[in-house]
Amino acid sequence: MTSLSTDAEKRGGGVALPPLPEPGQVVEVRGSTWAVTDTVEQGLSRSPADEGRHATTNLQHMVTLQSLDEDRMGEELRVVWELEVGHTVLPDQGLPEEITPEGFDDPSTIGALVDAVRWGAVTSADPKRFQSPFRAGVTLEPYQLEPLRRALVAPRTNLLLADDVGLGKTIEAGLVVEELLLRHRARSVVIVCPPSLSDKWREEMRDKFGLDFIIVNSTTLAEARRAYGLAANPFRLYPRVIVSMDWLPGVRAQRLLRDVLAEARRSTSARRYAFDVLVVDEAHHVAPAAPTATARGRGYAVDSQRTTALRRLAECCEHRLFLSATPHNGYTESFTALLEMIDPRRFTRGAEIDRTALGEVAVRRLKTQVEGAHAFRQRVLRTLPFTPTIEEEKHFALLDALLRDSAREHGQRHLGIAALLLKKRFLSSPWAFARTMNRYLEASAGSGEWTEEDSYYAEVMGSGQSDEEEGLVEQPEFEALRAAKSDDPLAAATTAQIKDLVTWAQNFQYRPNSRLEALIDFLTAVCRPDGRTWTNERVVVFTEYADTVEWLVAVLRSRGYNEDRLGVIQGSTSREQREALRFAFTEDPTKEPIRVLVATDAAGEGIDLQDYCHRLVNFDVPFNPSRLEQRIGRIDRYGQSHSPEILSFMPVAGPSASSGDGGPGDGGSALLDGDLEFVGRLVEKVATTRSDLGAVNPLIDAEVSRRFLGTAPRRPVARSADEDAVNEVMAGSRRMNRQITELSCTYEARREELHLSPGACRRVVDEALRLTRQPLLIEAGDERTDAPLFRIPQLAPAWQGALAGLDTVRAPGQWRPITFTELDGAERERLGRDVVPIHLGHALMQKAARVLRSSVLSSEHALSRVTAVVVPDWQTTCVASVARLVLVGRGGLRLHEEVFVTGLRLRGQNLAEEKVHDLLDRVLDGDDLQAAGAGVREHLAQAWMQEGTRMRERLTAEMGKRAERQVDRVRGQLASRCQDDADRAHGIFAAFRRNLQDSLRAVRQSEEEGQEALFTLVTDEQRRQRARDVRTMEERLDALDEEEAREVDGIQERYQDIRPYVSQVALVFAVSGRDAEQWEQEADPSRHGAGGAAEGDAAGTADTGEAAGHVAAEDSKEAGA
Repeated sequence: MTSLSTDAEKRGGGVALPPLPEPGQVVEVRGSTWAVTDTVEQGLSRSPADEGRHATTNLQHMVTLQSLDEDRMGEELRVVWELEVGHTVLPDQGLPEEITPEGFDDPSTIGALVDAVRWGAVTSADPKRFQSPFRAGVTLEPYQLEPLRRALVAPRTNLLLADDVGLGKTIEAGLVVEELLLRHRARSVVIVCPPSLSDKWREEMRDKFGLDFIIVNSTTLAEARRAYGLAANPFRLYPRVIVSMDWLPGVRAQRLLRDVLAEARRSTSARRYAFDVLVVDEAHHVAPAAPTATARGRGYAVDSQRTTALRRLAECCEHRLFLSATPHNGYTESFTALLEMIDPRRFTRGAEIDRTALGEVAVRRLKTQVEGAHAFRQRVLRTLPFTPTIEEEKHFALLDALLRDSAREHGQRHLGIAALLLKKRFLSSPWAFARTMNRYLEASAGSGEWTEEDSYYAEVMGSGQSDEEEGLVEQPEFEALRAAKSDDPLAAATTAQIKDLVTWAQNFQYRPNSRLEALIDFLTAVCRPDGRTWTNERVVVFTEYADTVEWLVAVLRSRGYNEDRLGVIQGSTSREQREALRFAFTEDPTKEPIRVLVATDAAGEGIDLQDYCHRLVNFDVPFNPSRLEQRIGRIDRYGQSHSPEILSFMPVAGPSASSGDGGPGDGGSALLDGDLEFVGRLVEKVATTRSDLGAVNPLIDAEVSRRFLGTAPRRPVARSADEDAVNEVMAGSRRMNRQITELSCTYEARREELHLSPGACRRVVDEALRLTRQPLLIEAGDERTDAPLFRIPQLAPAWQGALAGLDTVRAPGQWRPITFTELDGAERERLGRDVVPIHLGHALMQKAARVLRSSVLSSEHALSRVTAVVVPDWQTTCVASVARLVLVGRGGLRLHEEVFVTGLRLRGQNLAEEKVHDLLDRVLDGDDLQAAGAGVREHLAQAWMQEGTRMRERLTAEMGKRAERQVDRVRGQLASRCQDDADRAHGIFAAFRRNLQDSLRAVRQSEEEGQEALFTLVTDEQRRQRARDVRTMEERLDALDEEEAREVDGIQERYQDIRPYVSQVALVFAVSGRDAEQWEQEADPSRHGAGGAAEGDAAGTADTGEAAGHVAAEDSKEAGA
């Protein structure tokens, strides 16, 4: 400290300033604890107003800090060190200089402190020593640990989480994100998701992982600018943000991101990436949409605005997690565009797919591959029969005839996209058709012929349908109609015919058609069989269109389904309404009266409904199989206790309005019957598909076009090697089972090693409450479970933030009981939302652990961190030091942290390492700890302070030797990890180089032969896109050597300039029963004679005590220290 003080005086012109910290040191600034990551000398001198300082000759220092508080992971702070007030460089803490008899802490408090420090120790040296699974408020399945395993063994995390709908991809992503934050491999996180999922992601991250995220939108921007000025940028202000993928491509979002991304791209920037982690949910939405299918071929997928915006963001993010159960839409160039955003070191748009690379990036598990007690139940497909009326048949036949006549009038051999749109609306509901026709008639004529069909095709077919379109008056489909006005799909219709169609459809505004009657009969049979008494059964009804929702709700309300019984969610539903409905529909039916939920596909990707619902009705059917599977996944997911019932409508033989041909393949049935039956078959095909839906998409596109547009069958194309590779990987793998078994064993061993037990967790909370003078947890009970439950007492304002999520939207401020026991599935089902499981990542546990750890990391100690426990059956008195070792790399990056102990036996033979382990287990983890009495504490304090014992010196020396051995071992592990990461990077780039060369060779060969074997480039934009892709492949190949060098340099830089820091956590005396009795007698002269001999004996034998150490966080045999 002397040299630091001298330097401080020089910088202060004779007046001592706080010592300037170095990168890696721990400091206390503004009441919090931080690690120093960078120190930069400022170019401007201090103000001459600084009294007593030669300000004009002394420079200031900008110090960059990173928070060490778990609830502020990733938060950074920049301060001018000389201008801060009350800041401190925290020295490495050794053993206490002196101990007083009054300075001994309660053993339970020290036990809680050691647990809190142990739980905060994270290492990058060993990928198997994960922590995030124990900080998740969910019951994990072993297969959910596979993405975490892959992330930790790779130098950079690039994963496509493609598990089936309902297998828990959000949980898998949360585990990876939290582990990266804990290991200081990440500080900032950006989550991009559909708008309907923003709130869900924020809640999941907060409740399940204890991570707070800010939703960035126009409202957030306005609030930030009011608080921080007009130049405020939420992407700079907040380390963890959530952005809607619909808002991301907009002008405001792009303007905000431009500055952040530009800084990362500058060669002089210290940060190589603008953000550390990028998570993209429902990632299939950002891939280029499927191209137009024609008789000539399938076209070529073109980048959308979403694709371009997301690619630009991904380029400036180090770790990338993309989530989608349906990532492959059947078009290779679209899939490779998605893969390139995930990992540009392995893939590029339009190139061939490397089967091995895809297997390393994609994590895919199907529901059918989940075995054992948690195997998913088989889906049950049912049909709801109904008979279309003569009027329905008549008007659908009229529409079909008018569309076909108009197409012939325009010289077209088959129907166009606008015709398909009108048919889709008719099949959805007469009211949706009426509203569509009205808007169509009101629309002004298009500005020109409609030649570019791709974007409209994507919307109408559903492959590129946007999540916010439902509920909006102006939907993309209406743009298709406007564009088609100059090429009118109803040009052959007379005014009377169109009026007849519109009038007929409008008459259904408040009355059901034949299909809705069938739905009402089904709902009555399920929800109130006697017409009066409501059962506890629930049903969710899906439709594509908000107009159909409006009609369904109006009719159902008239049949007794009031607002308490019937809920509605669509794109226009407010966030508050959506959350209230989600809460009600997933609550026990005995507590919430809602029985039926009508939803558009806006809810298809946002709400999990499996808790108390297993019946789903498709009132209409999207032509995109991925959207249909997303619907089904709302009830067919982890936690479903019944076989999911998927219902769709099937027409039965009824009256025919026309004797003409009802369309291809209808077998002579009526036209409407045939089309509705075709749609029902689509449901069956998708619901029973047990492999990748991407293989089904092109087939269904072609079948829909043939059925509804009358196009000729497309020329069959031979399956490519790319398709074979994708199908193999996306079909899931049972080879993962062995790894999953190993992960399960590792998980249980790690739990035991961390001493993670309900009792230990409760003790940490109670001791933190006691230290802050708060009332302790109150024991409670519940006949539905044997798990110990606790009620939260009235706590001070400083604790209120730790109670987030303990109340509900229906009862804000009313804290639910908590439990530290991991509940099984049956208990969770019985308890529902009435009890909150507390995990390491929960805000309450984070607060409690932070209070305890502050005695180690703070300059003001609430604890002496010394305790003594009497162990009656222990043979000899021992002392153990619990210490914390931290290794910090370049830029203050924490690479490794562990807790280790060193022990001395006061007399007798050497204390074996196993004995140190047993010592701390007995002393700190017992249920009934016997704290040492006053006489014992006085004796130990004197022995510690007495020069002749050398107890402190011996223990300090042995602690230093143990730390040196551990540092050498961990340095070796980190060096090995660095080499492994570099070798892995070289292998990735070598494989990608070969892939690019092979892909370009195939392109050139195809060009020489004068044909594109796989693609028919229908439009100019498709041709330009293909040319861009080929040009990008050539540029990537030329720049690959430079990219590889940068990648390896970044890996090696991470493991450079490693420096160790050691701090003492606690000093623990384990006193034998014999010694305790003797020392207590010696301390009471009224009953016993002077007992100096015993004291002298203790002092004399301490010199002969041998040292033994045990590493708590690094020895897998150990269960805690």
